[in-house]
Amino acid sequence: MEFVDLPDFGPDDYAQIVDGEVDPFQTDHMAIEWCAKTVHVGIRDHGRLIAQAGWVPARVQADGPVIDVLGLGGVIVHQARRGQGVGEQLVSGAMRRMGELGGSLGMLFCRTERVPFYGRLGWVTIEQAVTVDQPDGSITLPFHACWAPLIEGAGLPDGDLHVVGLPF
Repeated sequence: MEFVDLPDFGPDDYAQIVDGEVDPFQTDHMAIEWCAKTVHVGIRDHGRLIAQAGWVPARVQADGPVIDVLGLGGVIVHQARRGQGVGEQLVSGAMRRMGELGGSLGMLFCRTERVPFYGRLGWVTIEQAVTVDQPDGSITLPFHACWAPLIEGAGLPDGDLHVVGLPF
């Protein structure tokens, strides 16, 4: 398996990973609008793309300062390759690349059953309230928000947080 940058990631690449799976993130029924990711990485195995993660620079308003984060999202592994360590390789590689590209803090949203997976990779559940923008106003997503330091010494400010813009 090979960790790769995907500068031209597009619909055909996504379709190769999803491979006909319906609603792989189990969020279609929620009608949440997500922001497009600007950077993509993946895992190839024998030339076939089997996993992908993307991120986007985002701004988060704390109880005072606005902080810059890299919002990780769209993490997906082909259904036949789940449970084989591909996801760990993908997310660890994405975190490394995010730090190499100048990010200090990563942030993501995930379902309850994914919290232990991300926790093993260094992501910490954000205990304070986190809101995000949607076309009709600000909401609290029905997911856990997590953060991870991408460089030594990085930390999240105290207080409630608001993602300025769409969630990732």
